[in-house]
Amino acid sequence: MSFSELTCIITDTEEHLNSIGRANGVMIIERIIDVSSKFNSQQEYYIKGYAYNLLGNIYYSNKEYKKALKEYKVAELFIKELKDNSELTIEVNNNLALVYLEGFNKPGRALKRIKEIYKYSEDLDMHSLHVVELNLANIYLKTRNYRKAYTLLEKCQKYFKTNSQYPVNLLTTYTRFGEYFVIHKNYSNAIRYFEMAASIAEKNKMFRQAMTVYKKYEELLVKLGRQDRAYAILKKYTTHHETALEIEKLENNEFKEKLVVSNKNNTIQTQKAKQSQNISIFTLSLLVLCLILFCFFIYNHRKTKVLGESLAIRNKELKISKEKSDRLAAVKTKFISTVSHELRTPLYGVVGLSSILMERIKDEENHKFIKLMKFSADHLLNLINDVLQVTKMESYEITLDKTSYNIKGLADDIKNSFEYQADKNGNTLHLNFDENIPHHLIGDQVRLSQIFINLISNANKFTKNGNIWLNFINPIVKNNKVSIKFEIKDDGRGIPLDKQEIIFEKFSQADAKDHTTGTGLGLHIVKNLVNLHGGDIKIKSTPGEGTTFYFTVDFEIDTTKENVSPIDKQKECIPLLNKEDYKILIVEDNKINQIVTKNVLKTKGYPSEIADDGLIATQMVKETHYDLILMDLNMPNMGGMEATKIIRTFNPTVPIIALTASDTQDTVQAILDSNSGFNDFLRKPYKNEEFFHKIETNLNGEISKAS
Repeated sequence: MSFSELTCIITDTEEHLNSIGRANGVMIIERIIDVSSKFNSQQEYYIKGYAYNLLGNIYYSNKEYKKALKEYKVAELFIKELKDNSELTIEVNNNLALVYLEGFNKPGRALKRIKEIYKYSEDLDMHSLHVVELNLANIYLKTRNYRKAYTLLEKCQKYFKTNSQYPVNLLTTYTRFGEYFVIHKNYSNAIRYFEMAASIAEKNKMFRQAMTVYKKYEELLVKLGRQDRAYAILKKYTTHHETALEIEKLENNEFKEKLVVSNKNNTIQTQKAKQSQNISIFTLSLLVLCLILFCFFIYNHRKTKVLGESLAIRNKELKISKEKSDRLAAVKTKFISTVSHELRTPLYGVVGLSSILMERIKDEENHKFIKLMKFSADHLLNLINDVLQVTKMESYEITLDKTSYNIKGLADDIKNSFEYQADKNGNTLHLNFDENIPHHLIGDQVRLSQIFINLISNANKFTKNGNIWLNFINPIVKNNKVSIKFEIKDDGRGIPLDKQEIIFEKFSQADAKDHTTGTGLGLHIVKNLVNLHGGDIKIKSTPGEGTTFYFTVDFEIDTTKENVSPIDKQKECIPLLNKEDYKILIVEDNKINQIVTKNVLKTKGYPSEIADDGLIATQMVKETHYDLILMDLNMPNMGGMEATKIIRTFNPTVPIIALTASDTQDTVQAILDSNSGFNDFLRKPYKNEEFFHKIETNLNGEISKAS
């Protein structure tokens, strides 16, 4: 059998599928797939692409959407191996769009397939182009892009009305118009188009299509309360349903009759053949058995070959995709590290110098300018942190720490830190902390506080002369664990209902004018952090009345600290004595950062010396006693990691705090590694309170100084 003959068989099978029947159609196509392997690779891929696409059509017509999707995707794999066959590529993509839209209600994926078809738009004839546009109009209806849908439907209506040889397409166009007018509550036009669609279906005896139209028509009439008319339409629907079933039954019976006649002929021929045979029954049976086993072996071999080829193609694509993904992940990680260091290093200088100048310059006019400069620098730092935070989340670089902390203290600190900001907008910040909540929990207080900071900042931004509530409520304690509900509530302007569904998406904001107030990443970060804690954030909002964000998180209770008395807690804190007695070494290559760090230490009375790189620092530590070392990581000649390891070979006790502008997971893990030699680390830029807390904590670790 030649290639053209095999192609004709596929075409005939497709055209007479209703009379052949689903099961026989599938069997014929599978045999064609087996035979196709004898042709050259391009012919084989074409036959398999065509055949698998037809298999998908069979399953789609029976609403077996999962099977249809699988066959269409296999067809796509073979078509991609063809050098040039835009017609088949267009058909498969169109079928994928239909199954995504009708079978899985995924208009986004369907739209992607339609866009793929438009790459070959120059190969489309006018009819095919309008069929694609009709599918696209359906996608726009489902994605609420009604203006584009209406424009395409008008275009399709004009074409299919003048080309009467395509009644199915005109019927579909009228049905979509009916759906469009139902959505826009123009019920008179919706009824008119449904009736026009039904008329075409009945005129052309398209009973299945008539059922679909009458079903939509009947649902609209029920909605309008026109029960009598709806009942009449339902009767028509039932009549067409019965007619369609009867026709399909007749076709099936005709095929069965043909099959019976064929079997009778085969029986007669078999009997004649037996009469003409002189071979014994035993020999004949043996030969038949061998033939069956041989055919079974060939069939399985070919099936295995087809499956192997399909898997090989898929594995090849997966391997390429994985390599691309690995390269992109490596580039992304390097990008985060580089951007984090390059942006935060100069910001450290700006934020630090502005803080120092605010302490030193007290005249009203200059103090005002410096205050504005510091505000701008802090705002820029927040924007950079938001962008880097989202990038890290998408790279799966964020994990929760598990440390003990006082959640009541955290709540008080957050309230106190926001009171000034709230007061500037005329707002009052309230804290409601349920007394039944255990104070000492195990978790990540930094990530948890980041959630509250973002939400309170958001509430304060859009509330003027009002109230903001931070509620820690409804604790449920069970088996050393506690479930706490958190609410951040305001009585500000609220969020429109149509924006509430997208408010947690990246770069989305409740008002188009809000772009001046931030990146639109804050709530997206909040949602990801809440999910990281195992919770799910929800929103309740009424425009003009206020907004409430709420979520519930489970925590482990730190039972070792819950029963510690206040006197014991005081014993844990060892106050520093004379700060002038401590000498601190600053290891930093950036001149501005040297000035900032030295002057920040000077504000608290700490004397310090500077080393320009790690190599100089190792020599200075050998020659001079230092009580603490602030070690930068990225420096010429010798970096902080290497310098710290060398220092530990001759001085294992001096506290070393890593100062880094990098924020990647790899950098943090390298610092926290038990063999790194570091006692602690701090990200630049940092708040002065956090800076001095780290210094005092590590200095208190030296018994000789503390005593």
